[in-house]
Amino acid sequence: YNLDLPETIAVREKLLPESGEISQIAMSAMDDWSGEITEHDAPAIVIIEGLTMYLSEKDVKEIFDVINKRFDHVLVETMSPTMVKRMKEKSIEGSKAKFTWGVKDGKELAKLLPNFRLIEEHSLAEGMAEFIPIFKLLKKIKPVSNISNKIVVMEK
Repeated sequence: YNLDLPETIAVREKLLPESGEISQIAMSAMDDWSGEITEHDAPAIVIIEGLTMYLSEKDVKEIFDVINKRFDHVLVETMSPTMVKRMKEKSIEGSKAKFTWGVKDGKELAKLLPNFRLIEEHSLAEGMAEFIPIFKLLKKIKPVSNISNKIVVMEK
């Protein structure tokens, strides 16, 4: 399932029509989209990527309230507050979107979400080290690792 705003799903369907294996849900992540998932008791993982940094803490809690109704496992990309304040993303320059929220690490995120616990987290620098050799060094530098986006693994 791909979940995105209706106008984004409309573009996606033009470029990549539904094939039966992948279904599109045209809703906000803060709406109760869990009822749109037809399978019950099937293993599932929710992946939130490229979203939380554009939201408020309240919005993130609303998303997790929806997830909590049906799902147990979540991978969520987070951005550090330092990067939220200082980073300008070229891919969104033409839109009115801006970075608004971040957490220092997975422990900080877990404190906000009483029904979920932190399993592990990985910095973007770790992942980039697989593709770009300089990141093998950069990931070892604590300040770089601290401000790098993280993939936080959480479980209900």
